[in-house]
Amino acid sequence: MKKEMEVLAPAGDIKIFKSAIDAGADAVYFGGDLFGARASAKNFTLDEAKEALSYAHNQNKKAYLTVNTLLKNTEIEKNLYDYIRGYYENGLDGVIIQDFGVFQFIKSYFPDIELHASTQMNLSSVYGAQFLKEQGAKRIVTARELSLQEINRIHTDVGIEIEAFVHGALCVCYSGNCLMSSFIGGRSGNRGRCAQPCRLPYALCDEKKTPLDDKEKFYLSPKDLWGINDLNRLYDAGVYSLKIEGRLKNAAYVTNVVSVYRKYVDRLMEIGSDRYSVDKEDIYRLLDAGNRGGFTNTYFDFHNSKEMLDYENSSFVQKNKTPYIGSIKIQKHELWGELKAKKGNPIVLNVWDENGRVVELSVGNVEESKSKPTTVSDIESKLLSAGDSSYQLKHIAFDLDENAFVPLKFIKQLRREALDYFSKQNRTKALSYKPIQPFIRQSQNHSFVIGISTFEQFCAVKHIDFPYSLVLKEDIWLKNGFDIKDYQTENKNIFVSLPVVIRANSIDLIRKTISKIDEWVMGYYVSSYDGLGLLEDLNILKERIYFDQRLYTYSNRSEKAFYDLGYKNFYAPLELNEKELNHRYNTSSELLVYGYVPLMYMANCVFKSTYPCKSAPDSILYLKDRKNAFFPVKNQCFICTNIIYNSVPVCLFDIDSIDDFNMERIRLDFTVESQKETKKVLDLFQSVYIKNEQSEINMDYTRGHFKRGVE
Repeated sequence: MKKEMEVLAPAGDIKIFKSAIDAGADAVYFGGDLFGARASAKNFTLDEAKEALSYAHNQNKKAYLTVNTLLKNTEIEKNLYDYIRGYYENGLDGVIIQDFGVFQFIKSYFPDIELHASTQMNLSSVYGAQFLKEQGAKRIVTARELSLQEINRIHTDVGIEIEAFVHGALCVCYSGNCLMSSFIGGRSGNRGRCAQPCRLPYALCDEKKTPLDDKEKFYLSPKDLWGINDLNRLYDAGVYSLKIEGRLKNAAYVTNVVSVYRKYVDRLMEIGSDRYSVDKEDIYRLLDAGNRGGFTNTYFDFHNSKEMLDYENSSFVQKNKTPYIGSIKIQKHELWGELKAKKGNPIVLNVWDENGRVVELSVGNVEESKSKPTTVSDIESKLLSAGDSSYQLKHIAFDLDENAFVPLKFIKQLRREALDYFSKQNRTKALSYKPIQPFIRQSQNHSFVIGISTFEQFCAVKHIDFPYSLVLKEDIWLKNGFDIKDYQTENKNIFVSLPVVIRANSIDLIRKTISKIDEWVMGYYVSSYDGLGLLEDLNILKERIYFDQRLYTYSNRSEKAFYDLGYKNFYAPLELNEKELNHRYNTSSELLVYGYVPLMYMANCVFKSTYPCKSAPDSILYLKDRKNAFFPVKNQCFICTNIIYNSVPVCLFDIDSIDDFNMERIRLDFTVESQKETKKVLDLFQSVYIKNEQSEINMDYTRGHFKRGVE
């Protein structure tokens, strides 16, 4: 068995941070006043963070900063360097990151800090984990939806440190892939401002938008996760860090939950997996600490289940509001040493640690004792005191002259200097900041790209008379009986898009199908790090890889980070507004000008979890909200995924400034449209954008974030 397992606690303020340490946390993650995924938390000033870091390190604990949002150009170039440097110089242990540009930025300028890949990166397979390990990630936070078997596969095949959520709120959407709050209310989860529309009631409707129940229910609100009964299995699967959700939770919640997990991690380390069990009173203690609809551990073993949801209530209930005051024994780093006290010479202390770091210190002079010689016992009582330091002298050899007088004030000084030496992090200084340099790419007139999800949509597309490339979504090319020749038309380039979420249940199918169709395909669209890693494993040239909507390049730093790895084809983020797009490198990017935007990708199946699934694969249900908007829900049974789309499509092709962005590709995406609806949109596009004959768009649509953007 491994020697340890980390209990990782959340903290929304300095008081909770210290309480979490006192309750038994090995490490605490917290947000500063910028760039965290919990913008509504109180968060930390730099001075508070310094205090927190000192408090943690003096007790041999660690602290990680969340920078787990997507950053814009101005935020990176004006703020990020000074922001991170303040934490770096005060001994921050690690940074939790979503944005790949931020990842490479911190890696470049702050070389000694640990990089942790956030769950917002949606790491769901060995391929994404391997990709980020090769880029320098010390740790990955796996997607909450993964089973223990999938986690173990990553642990075994990749050999990277794994952090997994073990307790707290569950998102119904794969993290990093939710745009529901963003598109409905303008509050982006990718920017730390999620308004939680998943916690609202909806009416579930059939294909004809007829309600299937007589009242609204909470179809998107999962119960809270707990893994207290499964710590032995998590341990055996290779999980190192147990992440407790809750940076918006109070001290009572954090301390009570942390103390229970501390107790059972210690028990597990003592007795082993086979004899592991949890006392009933501690189960009740976790229940009383707070939960939303009860608890579930379904994802550890199953892809989905209706037992994960509480359809009647989405409120968080907390019975115990009293913080737990811990009495955890502090574990110190042990130091070895030798003290020499020879008359007429300075007092010399040599100290070393288990990693081979050595320091030699000296002070004063040893004199002949005139009355009472100094004994080894006298020196030990002062030398072995640890104080507030996370280090302690434990094993000291003495070479002391008889009848020697050693002033004890000098012993205290030597102890203090030795502990200070080892407490300081001997890390490389931050490298000097350099503004991003433009990277030259070939500009050209843009081309048109059309994505389709059904054969009926293809029938509407194949007769248009302007040039285009065709993207076959996974709904088409990963199906039984698929024949790529059915979708070939004269002088049309064919691409295929990989699923947004790639898990073990789909990998063999993807690999097998690509091997059959690769010679017919111009390139591949990917939406995840798992997709990048998988295509690399299949030896697909990077020039043939195209980024799709969910592989974010918010900033020029992000684009350049991927560009330097050999990727050349990007996608303009859907949350950037017109001004922000104008300040972005676009000459190798693709812009969506029409399409129903996917708001959520879910492992939980609305069809299966709500009623016995009587619908044929790829059928549609609708969720109706309190404003009578209908959101299509599409099931992809062949890879066991649900997709919720926006109630109306984005449409931009009548905006005059589109051509000013210098986009390489213009994209129209068809998902839930019928053949007739697809043809109508294509005719409008040709009339309005290509021929400039008509300016009126006679359908319901949204501009998305083109005008408003997100904060």
